[in-house]
Order: sequence, then structure tokens, then C-alpha cells
Amino acid sequence: MDLLGIRTLPFLSRRNFYYEFKHLLPWSVLAGLVEGQFASVVVAKSFHGSPLLIAIATATPIAALTFSLLWGMLCVGRPKIRLAMIFAAGTALCAGTTGAIPASPNGAIWFLCQMAAAQILLAGVVTVRSAIWKSNYPKHMRGQITAKLQALRFVITVTTVLMASALCDHNPSAYRIVYPIAGALGMFGVILLPRLHIRGERAEIRSHRKPGSERIPREGMIEPFSLTALISPGQVFGHMYKILRLDRRFRHYCVAQLLTGIANLMTVSLAATIITRNLDMDPAWDFWVCTAIIVAIPRLAMLGSLRRWGRLFDRVGVVRFRVVNVIMWTTSLVFGLIASLIAVDMTPFGSTQSLIAIIFFALRALAQGMGYAGGALAWNLGHLHFAKPEEAEMYMGIHVSLTGLRGIIAPLGGIWLWHNAGWSAWSVWLVAILFSLLSLLVFYKMARQEMAIDATHPFGGETHH
Repeated sequence: MDLLGIRTLPFLSRRNFYYEFKHLLPWSVLAGLVEGQFASVVVAKSFHGSPLLIAIATATPIAALTFSLLWGMLCVGRPKIRLAMIFAAGTALCAGTTGAIPASPNGAIWFLCQMAAAQILLAGVVTVRSAIWKSNYPKHMRGQITAKLQALRFVITVTTVLMASALCDHNPSAYRIVYPIAGALGMFGVILLPRLHIRGERAEIRSHRKPGSERIPREGMIEPFSLTALISPGQVFGHMYKILRLDRRFRHYCVAQLLTGIANLMTVSLAATIITRNLDMDPAWDFWVCTAIIVAIPRLAMLGSLRRWGRLFDRVGVVRFRVVNVIMWTTSLVFGLIASLIAVDMTPFGSTQSLIAIIFFALRALAQGMGYAGGALAWNLGHLHFAKPEEAEMYMGIHVSLTGLRGIIAPLGGIWLWHNAGWSAWSVWLVAILFSLLSLLVFYKMARQEMAIDATHPFGGETHH
């Protein structure tokens, strides 16, 4: 029985897919506890941290993504598997040893520091992973292969977080066991990494190690970066600026992603606040309804639509894929606007007001989950459409770093506009919808240009410059 569908994959991709699948089985347990919001639960329940510490724990997973630009520069011209092992082992070590931290106010600070270090190193794993996919999986099936890996990782991650949350809710000191076990499983996943082979990596490394005079010069060519250059902000942002200046289409793509990200992230905290505080529900069902709308429906919709998104991605390419994906995101924002109007600003529905608001919030959650599924594929693979093989890590680092920046600013901005700037809830939703429509316009124009290029050069390469 071919339960993994390996026989449907291109022959040269089967071995790497099989070993990457095996690697993800233990690794996803650790990643689930490091990359999400579980640390904020531990700070609140186990360490009895202050609201400030809880807020820091909530923000650090996204803030850590800003280091991806640095990791992308480090990866250029260096062995990818070796770097992935270093990043992954560091993540496992930093997270696993948090079990030795005492549950005290000072312990909460140490816990946050170690988890921040683990999340920063995990950003390195994410950056290297995209370069591995670029080399090992062909363009015409990359979306479908990635969807399978993402689905596995998603199921394990959600299961792990739910089980760990239940354990820590029953016994706040359970983090002493949860994190060391997760760290050990993560280390086991590291052991499996050397079985992966990077196609064409030796030739790429040799080309970077040639003396400059032996290389064919090319405008914007990325050179291997020294460690001293990596600690220089001028070097880091200078290379980021150079890529965005030279690659106009990737610059437009990043702008469109920025608009989409802001539109969605600025409404996440807003929706959660309205759902938990403004809906009039039976106390017996309050917790379960909120959990279903905020957590369960989006994740189930994401899992159920991943394979379809993967097939669409392979068929139309990332830019046209993003057009469809942003339409789904915009739909979720429209449902959120209607739900918020009913829950906060309108009262003509009488006793059914909360029920109708819940229905529209559930529709938003469904569309949001489907948007997340498509966004997960495009987020991991989209930059590869623009990057040449030797530039994949830098392109990934740029767009992930921008994700981290908007992830820090946008959620706080949405809540600030509502509570401190005196905006009504529906005004914030309207601004988010406007940003989403602007993003859709940019992607649509890019898609039109790309279709025109493809019509003129039907046998052109993967990248359009």
C-alpha cells in the first residue's frame, strides 16, 4: 500500500519526500510548541506572569521571523543540510532545557529568553527549508508535495498543542516534562536530516567558492557573506535593498503581501475581542463556541482545503494563485465586518442578535481557514517564483522578515484604532477590506503581465524578470 502517495511523485523526488516525511513526524511536535502561542499559555498558567510578559510571549514567535533575512544571508553558498541541522539542534536545545527553569517570576524571564532564542533559530529552519524545496521538488508538483508535508505537520502540531495545553491546565508544572520530551523528539528529527540530499548543491557551492574573476558577472549577483558582514545592519539592509531595487516584480509582490498581511492581522485581535466579550451566550456554551469560532473551524477548514490549494498552485503559478487566495481573504473580512456590525453596532435583531453574529463569525472562520491554507503554500513557495537558485535563501529571508514586521505592528494597530483612537469596529474592518482590495489589485496586475509574457514566450523559464 502506498499510503503516502509516493508513487505519484516524480521519481527523483520520491526519496527526499520519504525522508522529509519521516523527519517531520518527530520534528513537528517540537515545532508546534515553539512557533505558536503555547509559550504565552505557559507564562500565564505556570509562571503566573504579568500581562506584559504574556504579551511578550505572544509577540516573540512573529518577531523572531525578522531574523530570517540574516539567516538567508548566512545560507548563501553554504551546505543547506548542515545549516538546517545546526538551526534545528539549537531550537531543540533551547526549548528542551526550559523544563529546568523554576516556576518563579524570575523564571518567567528566563523562560521567555530561551523560547525567544528557540524561535529565532526556528526561523532559520524555515528559511533553509524553502531552499531545500526549491532544489528537490519540481515546479509542476511543488505545491502538491508541499501540501502533503504541510498537512502532516499541521495535524501533529495541533494535536501536540491541544495535548500539552490539557496537561498544563491539569498541572501547571507539566511544562517541566512537556518541553524536554519535545526537545528530545526534535533532536531525533535532526538525526534524520542527513538522509536528505540537495540536488545540484555541490555545483552551486563550487560556483560561489570560485575567485571573483572566474565567475560570470551578473548584476545583483549575491555573494557568500562573511560572518562579520552579518552583524552589520548596513550590510544586511543594503543587500535587502539591492534585491528589492533590482527585482521590480518581487518588490511589487512583497508590497501586495504586505497589504494582505496587514488586512488580516489587524483584525485578528479585533475579532477575538468581540467574540469573547460582545456576544451574549449561555455560560455553559460560551467557552466552546468561542473556541470553535476562533480555533477549531479555521484549522479544520485549513486542513480540508490544503490539497485543493496545492493542485491549484501547481496549475496556475503563484501570482494567479494569490489572486484567488486574496479573494478568499477578502470574503472572510466581509463576513467579519457584517458579524461585528451585528454584534457591536446594530440591535434590530432582538434576542437573535448574538446567534446571527455567531453565524457570520463562523462563516468568517471558514473562509479564513481556507485562506490560511492557500496562504501557507504561497508563503513557503511564492518567493521561489522570482528567485534564481542561488538567491532562494535571500528572497525567503526578505519576505519572512517583512512578515515578522507586519506581524508585530498590525495586530496592535487594529486594537489601538478601536480602543484608543476612537474608531468603531466596523471602521477598522473597512480599512482592512480596503488594504485587501489594494493587494488584490496589485496581484491582478502582476497576473495580467505574467499571462502576457507567457503568451509571448510559452516556453520561458520559471522566473520572469
